[in-house]
Amino acid sequence: MLDKIKMTAAETVDPQCFVLFILSHGEEINGQEVVYGTDGRHLTKKQIIAELSGIKCPHLRGVPRLVFFQCCRGSTTASLLLS
Repeated sequence: MLDKIKMTAAETVDPQCFVLFILSHGEEINGQEVVYGTDGRHLTKKQIIAELSGIKCPHLRGVPRLVFFQCCRGSTTASLLLS
Protein backbone atom coordinates (compact mmCIF):
# COMPACT_ATOMS: atom_id res chain seq x y z
CA MET A 1 0.00 0.00 0.00
CA LEU A 2 2.82 2.39 0.86
CA ASP A 3 4.42 1.88 -2.56
CA LYS A 4 1.12 2.73 -4.26
CA ILE A 5 0.75 5.91 -2.19
CA LYS A 6 4.33 6.95 -3.04
CA MET A 7 3.78 6.26 -6.74
CA THR A 8 0.50 8.19 -6.85
CA ALA A 9 2.00 11.17 -5.03
CA ALA A 10 5.02 11.16 -7.37
CA GLU A 11 2.79 11.15 -10.49
CA THR A 12 1.12 14.39 -9.42
CA VAL A 13 2.34 17.19 -11.72
CA ASP A 14 2.27 20.78 -10.41
CA PRO A 15 -0.43 20.02 -7.82
CA GLN A 16 -2.68 22.65 -6.29
CA CYS A 17 -3.62 20.16 -3.58
CA PHE A 18 -3.35 16.44 -2.89
CA VAL A 19 -6.31 14.42 -1.59
CA LEU A 20 -6.09 10.78 -0.53
CA PHE A 21 -9.03 8.60 0.54
CA ILE A 22 -8.31 5.27 2.22
CA LEU A 23 -11.25 2.94 2.74
CA SER A 24 -10.23 -0.26 4.43
CA HIS A 25 -10.35 -2.40 7.55
CA GLY A 26 -8.41 -1.17 10.55
CA GLU A 27 -7.81 -1.73 14.22
CA GLU A 28 -5.71 -0.54 17.13
CA ILE A 29 -2.46 -2.37 17.81
CA ASN A 30 -0.26 -1.31 20.74
CA GLY A 31 -2.00 2.06 20.91
CA GLN A 32 -1.46 2.75 17.19
CA GLU A 33 -4.33 2.98 14.71
CA VAL A 34 -3.50 0.74 11.75
CA VAL A 35 -4.98 0.30 8.28
CA TYR A 36 -4.90 -3.01 6.41
CA GLY A 37 -3.94 -3.28 2.75
CA THR A 38 -5.30 -5.83 0.28
CA ASP A 39 -2.20 -7.94 0.96
CA GLY A 40 -3.24 -8.30 4.61
CA ARG A 41 -0.30 -6.22 5.85
CA HIS A 42 -0.92 -3.10 7.88
CA LEU A 43 0.47 0.42 8.18
CA THR A 44 -0.13 2.96 10.88
CA LYS A 45 -1.99 6.12 9.98
CA LYS A 46 1.10 8.05 11.10
CA GLN A 47 3.27 6.14 8.59
CA ILE A 48 0.92 7.04 5.76
CA ILE A 49 0.77 10.72 6.71
CA ALA A 50 4.56 10.89 7.20
CA GLU A 51 5.08 9.47 3.71
CA LEU A 52 3.32 12.52 2.27
CA SER A 53 5.48 15.01 4.18
CA GLY A 54 7.42 17.72 2.38
CA ILE A 55 10.64 15.88 3.22
CA LYS A 56 9.69 12.59 1.54
CA CYS A 57 7.60 14.23 -1.21
CA PRO A 58 9.38 17.51 -1.97
CA HIS A 59 7.04 18.26 -4.90
CA LEU A 60 4.19 18.42 -2.36
CA ARG A 61 5.99 20.98 -0.19
CA GLY A 62 3.69 23.95 0.37
CA VAL A 63 0.73 22.06 -1.13
CA PRO A 64 -2.34 21.33 1.03
CA ARG A 65 -2.64 17.59 1.68
CA LEU A 66 -5.90 16.05 2.84
CA VAL A 67 -5.99 12.42 3.98
CA PHE A 68 -9.32 10.78 4.80
CA PHE A 69 -9.51 7.40 6.53
CA GLN A 70 -12.70 5.31 6.54
CA CYS A 71 -11.66 2.19 8.40
CA CYS A 72 -14.03 -0.13 10.20
CA ARG A 73 -12.63 -1.44 13.44
CA GLY A 74 -14.91 -4.39 13.97
CA SER A 75 -13.75 -7.95 14.52
CA THR A 76 -15.10 -9.24 11.18
CA THR A 77 -13.60 -8.17 7.85
CA ALA A 78 -15.80 -7.40 4.85
CA SER A 79 -14.54 -10.46 2.95
CA LEU A 80 -15.89 -12.70 5.72
CA LEU A 81 -19.25 -10.96 5.63
CA LEU A 82 -19.64 -11.59 1.90
CA SER A 83 -18.95 -15.32 2.18
